[in-house]
Amino acid sequence: MVSLATSESVASVKSTITDEKKELLPLEDTELIEEILAEHQPSSNPISRSIWVMIGSLFVAFAVIGVFLPGWPTTSWLVAAAYCYARSSRRMFKWLLTNRLFGNALLDYYRAGKALPLHSKIFICGFIALVSGLSIWALTRAGDPGFGQTTIAIVAIIGVWWVGWKVPTIE
Repeated sequence: MVSLATSESVASVKSTITDEKKELLPLEDTELIEEILAEHQPSSNPISRSIWVMIGSLFVAFAVIGVFLPGWPTTSWLVAAAYCYARSSRRMFKWLLTNRLFGNALLDYYRAGKALPLHSKIFICGFIALVSGLSIWALTRAGDPGFGQTTIAIVAIIGVWWVGWKVPTIE
């Protein structure tokens, strides 16, 4: 009897907090967030969820750097973090979407039809090329006969093609 009353009071407090947070956001943002959350389902594997949380948190840290460092993209890292959090935790994904520091940038990305600004696309493609080039160089120095380098080059080309041509560009 006590646990039932306690769980009901906890549920009412949670709904009140959620209602208060909704009041802070415009109605269209609340609807957009609910739509976005409905599109994504977290993984059922707890190990996979833990890995996604760690990777997503790393991307959030990179996004924080982007807030303070000119030229370092913020939205690109937020999109990657949102992807990871969507795979790991609905609560963390919602936190990222409603965050005071990042929420607007991420919601703008979803409003724009999941498009990226040209400067972010250039940075991402350059980053792919740089990391792939360094990886190919390291594998060559390690004595790989060429299979690793070829695989890295193919994946890099696909990545640059996808970001450069398949992801829409914000004007």
